Amino acid sequence: MLRTTEKVECRVALVDLPSEAAQMMRQVFAQFKIKAVECTAESMQPTRQKYDACVVQLDDPAEPLLASIRSSPLNRHMVIYGVNTPGSDFKKFSRHGINAVMNHPLERSAAIKIVRATHLLVLHEYRRYARIPVITEVGILQSGARAIGSSVEVSGGGMSLTTPRKLKIADTVEVTLNLPQSKPISVRAVVSWIDEGPESQIGIRFEADDERRREVKKWVEDYLEIV
Repeated sequence: MLRTTEKVECRVALVDLPSEAAQMMRQVFAQFKIKAVECTAESMQPTRQKYDACVVQLDDPAEPLLASIRSSPLNRHMVIYGVNTPGSDFKKFSRHGINAVMNHPLERSAAIKIVRATHLLVLHEYRRYARIPVITEVGILQSGARAIGSSVEVSGGGMSLTTPRKLKIADTVEVTLNLPQSKPISVRAVVSWIDEGPESQIGIRFEADDERRREVKKWVEDYLEIV
């Protein structure tokens, strides 16, 4: 008996985007074989339809929407693209685990770059994506001094982040991650690389003898729905 499988189409919700921006984002996602559909915040609460990602403007009305998405059994793992609107305070949205941020007004070249870097997650090609792009607050403790940074990508073995604190390769730190749907996780790590480019980033490797790193690995596996 022959079996046939129907390929499920990946969909991105464009939530309350201006028509010109929505048209551009439809074209951008189409390049990666992803269908983008326009919808309103009201139609997403409560979420009754399955989406693989969404594009949301980070303004005050977005707060309850993001909370609803991250608590939804159907869509809590969706990739969230945030549009950083003028005057918005990104910090209050970071607890919802925004995966990527685009600046307002949206520009095609920047949008293509971000979607290219994250589209494998949207397409659920998890075996080819070992790191999770997620922007959330990270506490950093180094030699008794505390600082705050923002995560860029997280994996089971380490992470990349931005921080105003000047660190050197081989510095030992303890980081506290505030990941979506997780209690704060603290783990010791070593600075493994530093990128002094326009958006200065550092990479850290979790110490192998710190059992708490398993909590980060479990969060990554749960996010990717790996069983």
